[in-house]
Amino acid sequence: MDSRERVLRLLNFEEADRVALIDFPWPETVERWRAEGLPRTASIHKFFGFDIYHVGVDVSPKFDPIVLEEADQWVVYRDSFGVVIKSWRGRSGTPMPVEPAVRTLDDFKEYIEPMLDPELPFRATSSRYPFRGDLERAVRRLQEDFFVVASILGPFEYVRHIVGEGVNSVLRLVYRDPRMLEYIFDRVGAFLARVAEMFEGLGVDGVWVWDDLAYKNGPFISPQHYRRFVMPQHARIVQPFRRRGKPAILHTDGNVKLLIPHFIEAGFTALQPLEAKAGMDVKELKELYGDKLAFIGNIDVRALSGGRESIRREVESKVPVAARGGGYIAGSDHSVPPDVSLSDYLYFVQLVREVGRYR
Repeated sequence: MDSRERVLRLLNFEEADRVALIDFPWPETVERWRAEGLPRTASIHKFFGFDIYHVGVDVSPKFDPIVLEEADQWVVYRDSFGVVIKSWRGRSGTPMPVEPAVRTLDDFKEYIEPMLDPELPFRATSSRYPFRGDLERAVRRLQEDFFVVASILGPFEYVRHIVGEGVNSVLRLVYRDPRMLEYIFDRVGAFLARVAEMFEGLGVDGVWVWDDLAYKNGPFISPQHYRRFVMPQHARIVQPFRRRGKPAILHTDGNVKLLIPHFIEAGFTALQPLEAKAGMDVKELKELYGDKLAFIGNIDVRALSGGRESIRREVESKVPVAARGGGYIAGSDHSVPPDVSLSDYLYFVQLVREVGRYR
């Protein structure tokens, strides 16, 4: 059974030959693995046998980045969204917003909204985009080896970035200027929905929306505010795929238990990465939603860095339960950090294939 058939069966709540696998090692992790024997020219996806491949396009307003200040350990620059951020130099980490691109609705209408026109010829959504054939050929070629998903930035991530200061800026607007927030979400959502529609037309196998909506103890916003501001845009993005029976996967870190029924109503059919550190447990979720929602991840990265016995306990305690009846794809509960050795990660991959085999 190839990766496309395997993943499609699993995401349709059917058993396959074995559980599929997808993961996201940090760049520093890959560098460590290269030093430990991973061939420098090896494809990470093919070397580890990952089953899902992400294709995407730049959905930013495409402003030219400008470096404003540099130091030994960090750099300050205005990025392609128009946001001034401070970022680590030479290592991974969450960039810190310093100055927003948008402070008022007029700012958004003047600076950002005109750049979200899907018919601008430099965008792949445009009927005038000259390289559509390249995208089509790339998707078809990748589908020979992988289940290919359209990788799309979510509306909450998009909006919280351009209004600056992360989640706090969004929360202030919820109460101080909800009409401004609704307007911005609507325009951003309409644009991202066109991106999704374009990818579905290319024949990709599903959509994967990246939209962190929670922290360790719960969602950033209430279910009511999710339904008002974010859920309509999620529904627009996944709709081109759902109307053709294709899966829609939502990535969100943190504890999102309160929002799961609303994710399902929005049209999502799978949830990733199920952060164990935030109290997400695939066994519990499988019992509650296993007939409506597939699950990806939940293997605690702390276990992956704890040695082989720790890895074995984690995999054997979760994978057999999560895999039952389909609806589960293995992977870490966030992304693989550099304290995980190559030999231990290879052990994890092999163990998932053994424990996750359907008989």
